[in-house]
Amino acid sequence: MKLLRTIKPTITPFELNPGDTLDLTLTTGRRWHMELVNATAGVVARGFDRYRCRNHAAGDITVYAFTAVVRINGREHTLRREVGSQASFYEPWLIDGVRLWFDAASCAFKDNGGFMEEKDWQGGLLCKPFRLTRWALQQEGLPICPEPLGDWYPNPAGTLDIRNCYTGEDCWMGPYNGGAAHGGLDINMPAGTILTAPFDLDDHFLYDSLAAGANNNRWLATRRWADGATWEIRTSHLIDMITPERTPLARGTPYATTAGTFVGYHEHTHFVWRVFEQGGTYFLDPWILMHEIWAQRPTQAG
Repeated sequence: MKLLRTIKPTITPFELNPGDTLDLTLTTGRRWHMELVNATAGVVARGFDRYRCRNHAAGDITVYAFTAVVRINGREHTLRREVGSQASFYEPWLIDGVRLWFDAASCAFKDNGGFMEEKDWQGGLLCKPFRLTRWALQQEGLPICPEPLGDWYPNPAGTLDIRNCYTGEDCWMGPYNGGAAHGGLDINMPAGTILTAPFDLDDHFLYDSLAAGANNNRWLATRRWADGATWEIRTSHLIDMITPERTPLARGTPYATTAGTFVGYHEHTHFVWRVFEQGGTYFLDPWILMHEIWAQRPTQAG
């Protein structure tokens, strides 16, 4: 399969199997070519014993990794990413003028010969790519969207610590219960923390709620960008809505208090990010969005 893409104002996600290629046109007209050679996955550390949840797949995995061999503009690169350690919060690779995020590899999952199962598939949250690998990219020097980003939750330091992802494993695709890939990014925070819109939103609402008989208050918002991409963001474990549902929200608008319903061992909020474009749907690591939010702070201040 050959994918043809052109750099646009929003981040570009894509998936590749071995032998698949991406032919990318940069804003300068220069062509950037990437081919997937292969990808593998393996367990890095075992010994998970923090808790046992009967409702999800269990195991003893604490850290795992996936590795891809790619050819970019004729040169071979080996890219490796860990999940479940502090290295989960990684910087994108910068290769020949393109920032590249290696989001996931399906070979880590049991039904593709690996060792992980999905945790949140019943809620429609799928960590496993449809093809062997899932990626995202943006041209060097361009933001991941054409408007300024703002804080999604209060984090003056602009950093994440894996120890504050639930009990230390619930980053994106982290080994929940020692064996189930976590379909979001959990960040511990005090009950009552206020969440704000990180960018302008077209619509927002609770798609699950205690009032409707669910065990959690789960929120969803969407933004349709001028280049045709639609972003969907979600947060769970909310306490109360601050802003009426089904209304547009401007960046920086408080919309809910959080970290107080169905939180388990630690008060926390569950973050999800999904991109729809060019006929595809891609769940991406919310860390990418968080990192970009914090990276823009000096620019905004300046």
